[in-house]
Amino acid sequence: MKGSKGTFFQKVGHTLQHIARHRIHPVFLIFRRDIKTIKNNRAALAIIVLLCLLPSLYAWVNIYACWDPYANTGNLPVAIVNNDEGTVMNGEIINVGEKVMEELKENRSIGWQFVDEWQANYGLNEGQYYAMIEIPRNFSERLTSLATPTPQKPVVTYRVNEKLNAIAAKITNVAKDRLMESIESSFTKTVNEKAMEMIKTGTDNHEISRSVLQDLQSTLQEADGDIAAAKQHIDKAGENAASFQNYLLEAAALSPTLTDQINSLQQITAAGGSLAQKTDRTMQTIANNISSDLSRVQELNRQNQELIGRLKNINDTTLDENTKSLLQQNIVLCSSLHILIQADISSLSDLNATYHLNALTLLIDSLRYADRLVAAQQTAMIQILDGQNSTAKEAAAQALETLSQLSAELNQLAQNLSASYAAQGLPLLQGLGDKVAQSLDNTSGLVGSALAIVPQLDALSVFAAASSGLAAQQSAQMMNRLTDLQEDLDTILAEINSISSEDLDALDNIIQNHSSEIAEFVSSPLDVEQVEIYQGGTFGEGLTPFYTVLAIWVGVLLLCAFLTVHCNDLENHKLNLKQKHFGKMTLFLILSLIQSTIITLGDVFILGVKPADFGLMMFFSILCSITFVVIIFTLVSLFGNVGKAIVVIIMVFQIAGAGGIYPIQTNPRIFGLLHPLWPFTYGINGFREAIAGSNWASVRLNASALLGFILVFLPLAALKKPFHKIGEFLEKKYKEAGI
Repeated sequence: MKGSKGTFFQKVGHTLQHIARHRIHPVFLIFRRDIKTIKNNRAALAIIVLLCLLPSLYAWVNIYACWDPYANTGNLPVAIVNNDEGTVMNGEIINVGEKVMEELKENRSIGWQFVDEWQANYGLNEGQYYAMIEIPRNFSERLTSLATPTPQKPVVTYRVNEKLNAIAAKITNVAKDRLMESIESSFTKTVNEKAMEMIKTGTDNHEISRSVLQDLQSTLQEADGDIAAAKQHIDKAGENAASFQNYLLEAAALSPTLTDQINSLQQITAAGGSLAQKTDRTMQTIANNISSDLSRVQELNRQNQELIGRLKNINDTTLDENTKSLLQQNIVLCSSLHILIQADISSLSDLNATYHLNALTLLIDSLRYADRLVAAQQTAMIQILDGQNSTAKEAAAQALETLSQLSAELNQLAQNLSASYAAQGLPLLQGLGDKVAQSLDNTSGLVGSALAIVPQLDALSVFAAASSGLAAQQSAQMMNRLTDLQEDLDTILAEINSISSEDLDALDNIIQNHSSEIAEFVSSPLDVEQVEIYQGGTFGEGLTPFYTVLAIWVGVLLLCAFLTVHCNDLENHKLNLKQKHFGKMTLFLILSLIQSTIITLGDVFILGVKPADFGLMMFFSILCSITFVVIIFTLVSLFGNVGKAIVVIIMVFQIAGAGGIYPIQTNPRIFGLLHPLWPFTYGINGFREAIAGSNWASVRLNASALLGFILVFLPLAALKKPFHKIGEFLEKKYKEAGI
């Protein structure tokens, strides 16, 4: 048994020796050779020392430059111009601009330069001042207009020279805002002090206080009465809501009857369609009849003209047969026209009784007048025909003048009536038919809409009934609340009635002895207490994580730029590419750890950064160093100069997109998307946890992410062999280029 145990341990020992000889030992042999080379070469040693110090200088200079810039804002020159002419208020001269100037002379937060307007504008344009603030002439006047019916805000002019420095513009803008707040607070305090003085100088403060209390008591009593009246209205509204609910339920029950009536109306409307067609034809008939009758009137007038011509030429004592025949025809024509015109008047009167149109009334009056003229002509012609037993010449002489006048008047009337009818009457009659048809179409559409609305009315009735029930319920709730409010008012009235003269004396004592404190409190009633969750420190301490991580990255990049990543074979040892890779990486790793240690110790002991957890700060310094060496050395070892370019590109993106200076949310969206992919992100956050205070969940996350980068890039050494020839080819071409 003992022998078997000894054999086992011997085998394990041989195995470990084999691994050390062929895997681990060559790596450290390479490292030892490099250390000896550096030790024996003073130039190489000097370069190594310089490479170890340079990254720390880079970090310390940048951190110190940004250590506390806001503590030195008093060196920023800002011109301020006071043009305020002042104003008179309550008999006193007030110049708020001068008070502002006096306060600013004691203010050291900004380098205020008190100059005139020309000097301020000239200095701003020439770059002597970062900004200027101009108080206008009417500043006090507008500021005191608060006590007038037409208050006006004063306007302060602020100009900034953005060309000089972007950050300075932001600082001066903040200073401007604080100045405005100071002016507002100072003005409010002054007004309140004046108000307190007026109260103190009152002749009878007790009487004033009692008067105020009496007014308040009266107001509360009126409010109590209003609440009682409101309760009555709400109670009545609740009753009305219940009645309305019953009415809506009855309306819902009548819905089937309403549907039947609408269906009947729809049938009537459908039947009205044929009626509309008949009406249209009737209108057309009336229009044709009137047109025909007007033509007959004109025909009668033509025959009358012929008759008058014959009567003028009568020389015999009797009428000739042709004249008699013409008289008889005209008499018959007059009778026919009388009947037709009366029929037209009757039709138009029926239409006018329905539509009440002025044009129809004028047309009817004109037709009646034409009918009277036709009747008068008929009478004159009958007189001529009946007077044939006398001499024809005498009969013609008696009626000729009358007939001539009537004929001329009828001729003029016929022309006017024809023109008026063609322009207004005929289109009106034709339009009435179309209007009737359109009205029936509209009625049909309304009936259809009404039929569609009935189901909605049913639903609305049900909903309204439910709403009315809810309204009644809410009315009861409101009654309860008003009752509670009324009880509270009664309590307040009781408290007011209990105020004694001693209480008023105490109030008067406070006003007399503490008026300035009261005015100051009213002008600025709030104080903000700033509570820091974590240890913030100065601005430079806030930037320490960013510049420290950046310096560690730059340090590794400098090592790859000044030192070779290639490795020659050892004496008596044939090395493979992986052994050369990790052997050389060991030197870079040790040098980077020295760099990061110097940087971190200098942050704390030289610059004065006070980390909450120094051990955690050193841990992330070492972890970042290892991570960056693995990433950068692997890329340069695989790709040569191309790898160096890749490392620089990654650094550029990390500076902008790792959230080291500005919140990542303020950067363009592309940086926010790439933010989780950069090792800077987790290195910076890890240093923040160490400096400001630890959140261990965040610490574990950041450390795990950095370890993840190591685990991703370490296996890439397996690609050394396939990329080796490519790298040698690129390096050869690079040397051939002679650049």
